[in-house]
Amino acid sequence: MFWRRKQESADASHSVRQDWCTRLPDDKGRVFDAIIREWEDAYAIFSVPLDDAMAFHAEGKLTRARQCVEIASTFVTDLTAPLASSCRIMERWGRQLPMPPTVVPFNPSFYKSESARQNAQWNQLMHVVLFGSRSRFLHKLHVLGTSTLTLGEEFHREAEELCQGLHLSPESSWLRLDDLHYDVNTCLRETIVVLKSFLLALAPRNLSLFHHDLSESAAAREITRSIGHRVTR
Repeated sequence: MFWRRKQESADASHSVRQDWCTRLPDDKGRVFDAIIREWEDAYAIFSVPLDDAMAFHAEGKLTRARQCVEIASTFVTDLTAPLASSCRIMERWGRQLPMPPTVVPFNPSFYKSESARQNAQWNQLMHVVLFGSRSRFLHKLHVLGTSTLTLGEEFHREAEELCQGLHLSPESSWLRLDDLHYDVNTCLRETIVVLKSFLLALAPRNLSLFHHDLSESAAAREITRSIGHRVTR
């Protein structure tokens, strides 16, 4: 039994590596590049002010450091919300795929925050319990989306408490922000890998419909955000 599970894990890793190294057809490649560009831009907008905050903190410029943290916290959901939404959409489409892609379970050692490690451990356990590539694929997407949203909420909450001076030990808060940033980046990379495997498995005739679903979801988030900004003014 142990050997069989080990062999299954090795086969899955090989399949995922194959998917990653496989060139997408031109139409799928354009969609993939467009989606990734949006995610990477959102990541840069979130991470650059946080990097500045860490640099100011190291120099003892705490006021400027907190200002940069506040900026980063306003942009974190602009990354985590699209990632989580994309996971939900791929999960919905994944129920219809004739041949869903193979996935490998999360590795808890790749994460630093407690919630992300626990979610990774849960996925690792369920990957052993679940049979069939579809169940494993859908479960990984579900956990990935949940983890990403949770990390965004935790980052925003931690940043708010730090900027308001609510922590008795601010240094531990800075470390936690760094860990959460690391885990958000890890979730981004995981989502990119899963997206490419998903696009390879998606029937070409459904590509435009899938991309439309992602675009529609992004438009809905933008409307909600605009309304929120008007309400808080």
